[in-house]
Amino acid sequence: MEPRIRAAESRTDSNFVLGNAKVSATFPIVYCSDGFCDLTGFARAQIMQKGCACRFLYGADTAEDHRRQIELALQEKTELKLEVMFYRKNGEWPADMACSPFWCLLDIVPIKNEKREVVLFLASHKDITPTKVAQMSTLSYEDQDDDHLCDNGERGRSPCPC
Repeated sequence: MEPRIRAAESRTDSNFVLGNAKVSATFPIVYCSDGFCDLTGFARAQIMQKGCACRFLYGADTAEDHRRQIELALQEKTELKLEVMFYRKNGEWPADMACSPFWCLLDIVPIKNEKREVVLFLASHKDITPTKVAQMSTLSYEDQDDDHLCDNGERGRSPCPC
C-alpha cells in the first residue's frame, strides 16, 4: 500500500474509501478503512466493489443536487468538497432497513500515477453532525430574532423589553 495511504489509515479519524478510477461505470471500492466501517456501520465485505460514490449511504434527505455533484466529480475526475447528508446502517442490512442520518464532509480527491493519469479516487468522510446541528440552531435563533417586531414598531435582533 502507498505510504501516504498507510499514514492516513493509522490516524484514528481516518474514514475513507479508495475507488478504482479506471472502471468508469462504477469506480468500484478497492479499499476501505476501518474508520469508514465504524462511521457507516457497514462491514468491509458489504461495501467492497460497490461504487466509491457510496450510494449505499444515500437516503431520503440526501439532496439530489449533492448526488449529481458527486457523480459529476467522479465522471470528470475532479476534486470535490461537499457537506452532504448521508445515512449510516443500523442493524442487519438489508433485512432491517433502519438507518440514521449524519452530516458528512465529503472530500473526493483524484490520485494520479506517474503518467499523470487518474487511477484512484480517495473519498474521505468526516462526521460533522455536531457542527451542523450547532450551525442550524444558531441560524434558527437568528431567524427568530430577525422576525421580532417590538411594540414600538422597530425590528430588533434581540428580544426587546416591550
